[in-house]
Amino acid sequence: AQVAVIWPLQLSKIGLDDLRTAMADTASLLDKYKAVETDDPSSSAAFRQKVLSVTPVWEKHEASKSNAGLFKMLAANMPAIKTKTILHGNLGILTACLDATQMQEEQPIQWILTILYDMLREDSSCYSVFEEALRSGVDIYKPLLALISRPKVDSYVADKAAWLITAVVAHVPFYFQQDAVLTLVKQLLRDSPEPVLSKLGALEAIVNLLKSDRFRHAVWEQPGVADRIFSVPTKTLSPILYKCVFAIWMLSFDLDITGQLKVYNVVTKIRDILILCRAEKVVRLCLTVLKNFLSNKVMTEEIVELNVLEAVQALEFEKWRDSELYDEIRDMASLISIQVNEMSNFDRYERELHTGTMTWNHVHTSKFWGENVMKFEQNDYRALKALATLLANTNTDPTTQAVACHDIGEFVALHPMGKKKVAQLGVKERIMELMGSTGDDKREVRREALLCCQKIMLNKWQEVDKVK
Repeated sequence: AQVAVIWPLQLSKIGLDDLRTAMADTASLLDKYKAVETDDPSSSAAFRQKVLSVTPVWEKHEASKSNAGLFKMLAANMPAIKTKTILHGNLGILTACLDATQMQEEQPIQWILTILYDMLREDSSCYSVFEEALRSGVDIYKPLLALISRPKVDSYVADKAAWLITAVVAHVPFYFQQDAVLTLVKQLLRDSPEPVLSKLGALEAIVNLLKSDRFRHAVWEQPGVADRIFSVPTKTLSPILYKCVFAIWMLSFDLDITGQLKVYNVVTKIRDILILCRAEKVVRLCLTVLKNFLSNKVMTEEIVELNVLEAVQALEFEKWRDSELYDEIRDMASLISIQVNEMSNFDRYERELHTGTMTWNHVHTSKFWGENVMKFEQNDYRALKALATLLANTNTDPTTQAVACHDIGEFVALHPMGKKKVAQLGVKERIMELMGSTGDDKREVRREALLCCQKIMLNKWQEVDKVK
């Protein structure tokens, strides 16, 4: 009924199946708009409906009255395939639309951009319209860039214009020069007291550009791009979070860029999102990102060390609407488990010791110690001596001190010569000093030092019992 009201003349020309398809496509588009709703009311499905509910009177506007007949060939909620056919048949319509974006009245511009946006979101084959236009010499870049650059332009207009131009660049990149794309990036990220683009709009545009293999590396290197992606809080609206993860996913396809992501704590971010977010599309995309990361050695080490496995395994106990998500969770848990087993080795432990900084990870577990305690004899107990050195150093950070106390306690408890070797190194005295350390940041140190000392004394009492 909604479609019939908006374009009644077309209904007589199409069959019932076409009508059903059109209505289904309209419903699909509404779902897409709902999926990107944020605290910005102009991004909502309701606002879109408001924009399309009033067809502009093209004859009233100086910039469009000469092409009024062309504009009337378009209609709101028209199926994408029909819009595509109309535009392919007369590229002058698209040219007229682009020219009309330079008028000052916002409502006609909103209407035009929504028609083009809906067409591309509904059917990606419609990018062929823009490719044909570019091939014919139609300038798509300048009018849309000018619209984004306009002072105090409506955020809905800016967001849709930014999405359109970046989406076209991503799908038909060979018609654009890198300098032009980088100018566009600067415009997307420009600072101003009253930002033209919404946070989601700017992020979506950046994501579109990152989809292009041709421009991904150059876009990533632009100042502000990394900040725009990684400054998104893990506790935020799921549409923005989804685009943040989508950007990371795009970056993960470039080996050089992937190697740079560690400095942005990207694995920690993905892990925290998995812990906090329960939006299925966000969770699924995080799992996809992790799968890509597992092909990179540095990222794999991060995934294992930061205990991402536990976060993934916990997802299996949540309630998900899509039953296939459970299989994806289990598959990812299995892949990470393989890496954990491969990396839970003594060599990995020594590499961490060598850095002088230790954290609570997979090589400080009962499982690791049960399998590797005898390897501490290697190289004249080199690893044990390194632990003693870390404890003796007063500049060692509290977490490293706590982990070292824990590990020495495990060595004492599990190695046949544990107590004797620790005594030879004079470690017990230092551990007792740490038991009396003060300050809130030393709370974990005091606890681990106490537990370690208890293990040392327990072994001593056991020896006394044997003598008796």
